[in-house]
Amino acid sequence: MNELPSKPQDVVIIGAGFVGIATAMWLQKSGHKVTVVDPEPFAQGAYFGNACTIATYANNPVGTPRTIKQIPKLLFNPNSPLTINWSYLPKLTPWLMRFVWASRPSQVEHIGQQLGRLLIHAQSALMPLIETAQGSDLVKKNGTLYLYGSEAGLVKAQPDIALRRRNGIAVTELTKSEISDLEPHLNPIYKRGLWFENAQHLLNPLDLLKRMGASVVANGGQIVTNKAVGIKRISIDTLKVQLQDTSIQGQKVVVAAGAWSKGLAQQVGDTLPLDTEQGYHLMYKGAEQLLNRPVGWADVGFYMTPMNEGLRAAGTVELAGLNNAANPKRLQLIAKTMKTLLPQLKSHDSEWTGFRPSMPDSMPVISQSSKDTGVYYAFGHGHIGVTLSGITGKLISEMIDGKTPSMDIAAFSAQRF
Repeated sequence: MNELPSKPQDVVIIGAGFVGIATAMWLQKSGHKVTVVDPEPFAQGAYFGNACTIATYANNPVGTPRTIKQIPKLLFNPNSPLTINWSYLPKLTPWLMRFVWASRPSQVEHIGQQLGRLLIHAQSALMPLIETAQGSDLVKKNGTLYLYGSEAGLVKAQPDIALRRRNGIAVTELTKSEISDLEPHLNPIYKRGLWFENAQHLLNPLDLLKRMGASVVANGGQIVTNKAVGIKRISIDTLKVQLQDTSIQGQKVVVAAGAWSKGLAQQVGDTLPLDTEQGYHLMYKGAEQLLNRPVGWADVGFYMTPMNEGLRAAGTVELAGLNNAANPKRLQLIAKTMKTLLPQLKSHDSEWTGFRPSMPDSMPVISQSSKDTGVYYAFGHGHIGVTLSGITGKLISEMIDGKTPSMDIAAFSAQRF
């Protein structure tokens, strides 16, 4: 049992995704009282629609010199893994400028190191929470594959591979025959691949999150269905979180609202370059036996993951803000590629789109507010929110305990911009 803090706090956590709930669980381990606020807890957010991977190998930032060179080709090719809604471009431009700045070689090395440091602790901080929530049956360790349609694709990926290895991440390059041995049902149109042998994945992320939420409630926490619209200090030791039709008070507030966190931080006085990646998935019910593990396809930028209820194809990125409708071309691209890789598939059974919180440097914000030391930020995790939820929650809990965090988190400060 963890040593209890000298003064337990009443903590309001805004957001009931994996980061928010993991934070609540870590705070409860330290004796704090938690209230989680979310407009639609355990519904169909990014925590539901993700690729189900615990991606402890994902220390490469989205932005690299290679990405910058490819941007014109990516943006004007309808089959590219990245697209921009051009009507959103004026609002996105400041974010894109920071993205380009973060894609310099020196910054890529720095970001890879910092994300690597977080990822080293990802499993040890998440697995105890999953065990507490009795969710171990929803986690499977069978590695993850990432495939390239050409030898040239793997050659271009060598800087990414080297960055992983420099930061202690195990990755093995595979031949075509080695891939076929691991995944015999795949159409062998691939040429080479990468094998992350230690990776795990979730068989049902929403079920796991529900169990974690139930654990929070069983340990005395509350989960309130309401939308937080503002944060205001009302006394030296009390903050008020304004909800749509009421309010709630606490001594500390954690903003873990994913893609919706930017406006709440602005209420406190922190302007952060958070924007949104719109992601997609298709579900193929009863097709989970076609793959043994998550398989990523580099050419389109998506994962195929076997789950309890079927096979999920999740990915591609659309930069279009929080009010963008589903883009049928994104869904068609995934469906077409799935038919190419697994021609035995029938048509998909369901579709989903949702919003990931995206920072231009691919690093989350794990930090106190610069304006109010009673407010903490835990958002901006991009594609690895599930993976980093446990370590993020642990670090936030340590700060609220008044302890020195167990790792240096200066790189994830809200003030880094």
